[in-house]
Amino acid sequence: MEDKNTTNKTPAWQNCVHCPNLLFNSATEFERHIHEKHSIKEGSIVLCQYGQNGICSALQFGDLRKAGFKYHIRQHHLYKNCINDDWTFYSSSQNLPAVLNDPNRGKQNNFFTKTWGDSFTDKVDIYPSPYLPVITLAHFESYCKKISKRFKRHRQLKETLPAKSKTPVVETVCEIPSIFYEQSLALNDPQNFSKVFPGLSNTQDINSTIRSLQETLSTYLDIIEMKISKQVAQKSDAFFHAMLSHDTIMEQMARAVRTVQNTRRDIKDVKENLTDSPLKLISLTRINKNLNNVHELLKLMGTVQQTQPMIQLLLSTSDYVAALDLISSTQRVLSTRLSGIQAFRHLSPQLTEMKRLIHKMLSNEFLRFIIADINRPLKDTADLPERDKIVSIVSGILRLKEFDFLDIFKTEAMTSIQTTIKQCVIEIISDRDGSTEIVLRGSNTDTWLLCNEGIIFLQKVTPNIVNLFRRILSLCNLILDVSQMSDITGNDSEDIWTQDELLLIEDKIKKLIISLSDYSNEKCANLIVTKTDRDYVFTDLTQLSKLSKLIEDFSKECENITGHYSNSMKLALRSFAMKYIQNLHSDRRVQLTTALNSERWKIADVPYELQSVINKICEIGEIPSTLNYESGKADGKYLIIDKESYAVVATVQLLIKILLEYCDAIKQSPDIVQYLVHCMLELMRLFNSRCCQLVLGAGAIQSAGLKTISTSNLALVSRSLQVILWLLPLIKKLLEENSSKDLSLGGFNSIESDIIGHKKEIESKICFIVSNMLSSQLVGWEAKPPVPSQTFRNISKHLVKLHEALIDILPLEQIRNIYMKVHDNFKDKLREQLSKMNIVANGSPQHGVVTSELTFYLQTLKTLRVINENDPEDNILYDIWLH
Repeated sequence: MEDKNTTNKTPAWQNCVHCPNLLFNSATEFERHIHEKHSIKEGSIVLCQYGQNGICSALQFGDLRKAGFKYHIRQHHLYKNCINDDWTFYSSSQNLPAVLNDPNRGKQNNFFTKTWGDSFTDKVDIYPSPYLPVITLAHFESYCKKISKRFKRHRQLKETLPAKSKTPVVETVCEIPSIFYEQSLALNDPQNFSKVFPGLSNTQDINSTIRSLQETLSTYLDIIEMKISKQVAQKSDAFFHAMLSHDTIMEQMARAVRTVQNTRRDIKDVKENLTDSPLKLISLTRINKNLNNVHELLKLMGTVQQTQPMIQLLLSTSDYVAALDLISSTQRVLSTRLSGIQAFRHLSPQLTEMKRLIHKMLSNEFLRFIIADINRPLKDTADLPERDKIVSIVSGILRLKEFDFLDIFKTEAMTSIQTTIKQCVIEIISDRDGSTEIVLRGSNTDTWLLCNEGIIFLQKVTPNIVNLFRRILSLCNLILDVSQMSDITGNDSEDIWTQDELLLIEDKIKKLIISLSDYSNEKCANLIVTKTDRDYVFTDLTQLSKLSKLIEDFSKECENITGHYSNSMKLALRSFAMKYIQNLHSDRRVQLTTALNSERWKIADVPYELQSVINKICEIGEIPSTLNYESGKADGKYLIIDKESYAVVATVQLLIKILLEYCDAIKQSPDIVQYLVHCMLELMRLFNSRCCQLVLGAGAIQSAGLKTISTSNLALVSRSLQVILWLLPLIKKLLEENSSKDLSLGGFNSIESDIIGHKKEIESKICFIVSNMLSSQLVGWEAKPPVPSQTFRNISKHLVKLHEALIDILPLEQIRNIYMKVHDNFKDKLREQLSKMNIVANGSPQHGVVTSELTFYLQTLKTLRVINENDPEDNILYDIWLH
């Protein structure tokens, strides 16, 4: 018999809460589904997500180990009734929104870490609002005094009210059926008939029944009459009061009729004596006003007739604004007050034509003025010599709301800028030796300046362009000031400037200044662009630095005056620097490739010039801002870095010089840092890959004519790579200090890992060569006297030769690591050989021979100081017999 709890509840493992379409046949499938679909695996931690909002409510610490995850599912999810046992926020002991919204609670601190309960939120005192007044009893004193007097009077009147004595009326208690109170009493309805005449249809004694009904109805009639009389008695006072007031009302109405008759008679008198005469006066006044209007119109026509001579007079005195105002006001009068007058039908077109002529005259005057002002001698530092004249011209143009004069201004300013630049170019070209033919056609300069000439050009043209821009800016500021005057923007409703027109003139002037700044920068940049890649490219970093500073000064001067920074010169500088770096990198790549192909992988002497720079880097911990190569001392055999000697080949010295040269270029021109990073990474990859091909791949046997690749060659390459690894972090630090955050330096990590991997391959190659030599000696070895045998003597010679090859190149710690790897390989090979020869540590003569051989071998290692005498891990006499 099944348990009641089991029969009433469906097992939870048959359906998934999140995947209702799935049906599981067994609890194992349900466990697997939760583990795969509703859990997060983080290493050894499994986080259950089977629950509402992807959170398991049964987790106590947030995660489970893999071993306890199945136990967790079986305990909390496998046999849980998903319908009745799910937790909701109603299961909590308090309503969370009510607690959080309680105004008596304070701001929630540490909301997610506090314990749930009555102290979940902090209590605070709610202070009274500062915006509401404090109401006290004093505010109601006046009201209470006034009401108390009225209340006392009311009580006195109520107490002294005479009581009316009424004769008690004894009413007969009789309840009248409600059917008699209905508005429509239909006796043809059987139900109503039976209610009105109860028992009439069912009785046999009809006479007595009728008599009884008649008495009952009479009683009802008496009761109704008594109630009506009672109601009339109650309203008798009002009835008699109305009757008494009737005569009074009739008297008042008679007095009102007499009053109306008197009023009408008075109104008739007022109309005859006071109204008709003033109306005639009003008519006469209107006629007088019309005559005056006609007179004013005739005077206005006379004034308009004198408009043209007045305009000529104003133009002769250069009062353009007044002339234009006169034209506008006259046209407005002709279109409004004088419209339809045939005498003036041709005047409005004549005024329009005159306005067009004034506009043309002002444009020509403005053009002549700006040509004369902008093209003044550069030594003339005066600010707008004829200011009043240009103000008058600009005022007239702006009064016309014609902004095309700014295009004229822009064209002439560009011409002046181009003339100034051309003059500087002509002065520079005139100083040449005359071997190069230069053609100047029209407004364009068909020439390119040499690198040093570009520097001279910028030195010459910068003050001239700056002075020219100051004059242009003075004119622009004057135009803006004039545009803000009230007589220009208009006072009448029709001529007043809108806000859009004011913003338009400001925007046009701003764009004009920006376009002139860009134009001057582009013109100068086009002159400095090199014509070919070889003849006109940079030859020295100092030229690059000087040109960079001149371009930066030029751009900043233009920005300070115009408020706009143009990057055309900056882009030109980047182009120049890129050409320099491309040529430099191409030469250095060829130089490095040639050096690698001819490298014989021998220790090369270190020039003192390079050692002096390395000493400076080690002293300050970074690559210095200026690289000073000192001379005058003898070359060294080793490269000293942080008091440690490095035996290096000549190619590594060349690579170090090239990388330091690139670092110097980074400081001279930060704009090409990204390309320089690419160049440095390319050279280091080239060196690393070619070293691998030439030494590990034995390519140097053919390229440099080496007979073989020895361990000393391999060790020298490994030591050279260590120098590159030492220099890499310093270069990376320099790049981080002299470049933006957007610069990608991930390539340095990649090349560093490649060099470290190459260095490990070289060490493995050395160990492999020596281990093969030792293994080849053990093949023909036999455990018999004499001791030491020739085999172990040869092994000792190989170990000594390896030590002699490495001791002058690698540090002692690295040599010990190599010998330990060789030593471990030798133990493995010797253990295999002893196994083949069936020699065991049983005290036999062969065991003694092996012990003597190994003692001689260990004595050689101790003599070379590559193992510690007291190190038990390297005691070959004991661990050689262990399998």
